[in-house]
Amino acid sequence: MRPSEFLDILHVAEKLKDTPRHCTTSNRRRESVAEHSWRVSLMAMLLKKRVP
Repeated sequence: MRPSEFLDILHVAEKLKDTPRHCTTSNRRRESVAEHSWRVSLMAMLLKKRVP
C-alpha cells in the first residue's frame, strides 16, 4: 500500500468519529460509527480463537 492510500484510509476513519449512528448506548447516548466500529473490532479480536 502506498503512503497516500494509507493516509486516505485514515482520513475516512477520522470522519467516522463525527458520524452518528441511529442507535444509542445503554446510557441512551448517541454513539458514533467510530465508537461502534472500535467495539466490534475489539469483540472480533477477543473471539477470533473461539469462532472458526
